[in-house]
Amino acid sequence: MCGIAAILSRDGPVDPAALRRATRALRHRGPDAERTWVSPSGRIALGHTLLVINDPEGHQPIASEDGRLHIIVNGQFYDFKRIRAELEAKGHRFRTRSDSEIALHLYEDHGAGCLERLRGQFAFVIWDEEAGTLFAARDRFGLKPLFYAEHDGALYLASEAKALFAAGVPRAWDESGVYHWLLACPDERRSLFKGIRQVPPGHVLRAGNGAVRLERYWDLPGSPRRGRTRPRPRGGTFSEAVDQARELTEEAIRLRMVAGVPVGCLISGGLDSSSVLAVAATCTDGPVGAFTVGFERREFDESPGAREAAAAANADHTVVMLGDADLADHFADAVWHAETLQFNTHGAARYLLSRGVREAGYRSVLAGEGADEAFFGYEFLRAASGASRGGLGPARILRILSGFLRSPRRHHPALHA
Repeated sequence: MCGIAAILSRDGPVDPAALRRATRALRHRGPDAERTWVSPSGRIALGHTLLVINDPEGHQPIASEDGRLHIIVNGQFYDFKRIRAELEAKGHRFRTRSDSEIALHLYEDHGAGCLERLRGQFAFVIWDEEAGTLFAARDRFGLKPLFYAEHDGALYLASEAKALFAAGVPRAWDESGVYHWLLACPDERRSLFKGIRQVPPGHVLRAGNGAVRLERYWDLPGSPRRGRTRPRPRGGTFSEAVDQARELTEEAIRLRMVAGVPVGCLISGGLDSSSVLAVAATCTDGPVGAFTVGFERREFDESPGAREAAAAANADHTVVMLGDADLADHFADAVWHAETLQFNTHGAARYLLSRGVREAGYRSVLAGEGADEAFFGYEFLRAASGASRGGLGPARILRILSGFLRSPRRHHPALHA
């Protein structure tokens, strides 16, 4: 996890001090190094805070060979060694050993098409000094954050909203954004703060000639936005589908275990995280570091099941035990880092678990989150899928409700009795 920040001025030079304030606000994301750069034209300033995963000298921004392009990246690209070798064979010269640099050279060759060739979780900003244009992108599922705001003749971008505040963007609640969160239906384009928006997952942001626009570059197969209500079925049997899912899952875990630092696992004893640990254990010579939250209240404690999973994988297992006071004392810390509303103490527990992981010397971990969403583990996801197949998708439900609101007496005469 690194931190990125950028300020692009429409007229006149940017304020380098504002960018330095933004990067300082992101030092918790990248404690190993902090770098800033101002373009020769003075129109843009880029900042980066580094958390070392692959290259201790992977300082950013990184410039292209001719100095025309500069990039800042928060994230990790998988299978980067193969891609780097292909780029070097084409004549590209790398300045670092960081996986981040492949995005810069892919952009040199393919422009926005570089995103078709990148696998990983990322948010990055590229400045083209010759064209005077900014290109920013966020990964397909939005695992890495990217906030932006337009204020006082400039465009601001950063990994966290607090960095935008530090740079000079006004602080104010966006009441509509808060309501969306309270109703558990947050808008992927908004934040909790007035004037601060997010680059949505699977989107790019382009800026130049005073204009800022968003473009979608990827969507889920079968999304209604792509003209279908569900994916087209693949051929083959159920057993073949199971084999394919296993192969893809194992490949994804193997790619994520390639790093310049040890990679651990967060486990709860459930099927999803235990499966990740079992595969990860086959990718290392020694025991994998595994970490679990344990609770003093036995009715909430899942650590016994996690201990069984860790023993089966021969993992080096650490349980971080928490009590009610721990969760209460660190609830505000969780909110500060997440920059979202917290409806329970899960965020505080995750914060304390992450602190325990760091104290054990780990900087990167795998987890089992997302399995329920990917495999329809939640009952409401299965219900929503069934409703869509039956023609009761969100659009039709909204049409039905709007018809009721237009003619309430016809639908419920007692309302006007």
